Amino acid sequence: MSRLAPEHFQRYLARIEHVRDHMRANLDEPLDLDTLAEVACLSRFHWHRVYRAMTGETAAQTVRRLRLSRAADELAQTSRPIAQIAERAGYATPAAFSRAFASAHGVPPAEFRAGGMHAVLSQAIQEENALAFPIDIRTLPRRPAIGLVHEGPYVEIGRTFERLFSELEAAGLIGHARGPFGLYIDDPDAVPAEDLRSHACTFTDVALKPPAPLEPVEAGGGTYAVLTYKGPYSAMKPAYDWLFGTWLPASGREARDEPVLEINLNTPMDVAPSELLTEICLPLED
Repeated sequence: MSRLAPEHFQRYLARIEHVRDHMRANLDEPLDLDTLAEVACLSRFHWHRVYRAMTGETAAQTVRRLRLSRAADELAQTSRPIAQIAERAGYATPAAFSRAFASAHGVPPAEFRAGGMHAVLSQAIQEENALAFPIDIRTLPRRPAIGLVHEGPYVEIGRTFERLFSELEAAGLIGHARGPFGLYIDDPDAVPAEDLRSHACTFTDVALKPPAPLEPVEAGGGTYAVLTYKGPYSAMKPAYDWLFGTWLPASGREARDEPVLEINLNTPMDVAPSELLTEICLPLED
C-alpha cells in the first residue's frame, strides 16, 4: 500500500480488481483493451500501464492465466475431453494447450487430471516499488510543433527523429525548431512492437504548415505530472512503472485521455547515455 495516500491507492486497487472480476466473468468473450479501460474507468491511453505496473502482468497474461486456471478446474472436476477444454481456453490444438498448461501448472493436462491435482489461483497485487523519482505538477502551455509519424518499436524512433530534422532542413524550416519531444500513443506491454504508434516531434516558435510527410502538431495544454528521468532511453521502463503503478494510484489524480509526452532536455549527440535528461509528462485531469 502507498504510504503517501492509502485511500487513493485503495481506489485504484478496487478498479484493478473490478477489471479482474470482469475478466473472470467474461473469459469466453473477446476482452479488448478499450473495453477493459471502460471497466476500469481509466484513460484508454494509460490504464494498461497502471494495470501492468500494479499487477506485474499484462491484461493478456491475466486472461491467459485465468483461462488456464479455469481449465485446471475443469480437468479436476469434470470428465470433459481435453480437446474441448483446450478449445474453450483459446488454444487451436491440444498440443499447444498442453505446452501452455504444463508451463503454468508444472505438469501436462492428462497428468494433472490423473493425479487429481487442483491449482489455486493466487495473483497478488505488486508491492509498492522501492524506487522513487521527482515529480512536479505543472501547467504546460499549448505549443505549436511539427512531427513525423513513427510506426514500430519505440527504441527505433531515433531514426525518425533524424529524418524529422533532415526534412525540416530540406523544407527550410530548421530555424523554427525549438526542442525535440516524442508522443507515445500505445503501451509497449499491450501492443506488439511492430504495431506501436508514436510521433517524433519538435516544438516550433510559430505554427507552421509544413510539406508532407511533415505534419503540424500541437502539444501540451493543461496539467501534467512531470517525472524527470536521467539515464539511457533503453532503461526508462522502471520510471514508467513507478509513475503508473505507484505515484498515480497514490496521488489522488486521474490521468487525462491523451498520450504521454516525452520532452528531451538534451540528446545523444550532446551527452553520454547516462547523462540524458528526459521529462516524462503524464497528462492529468484538472
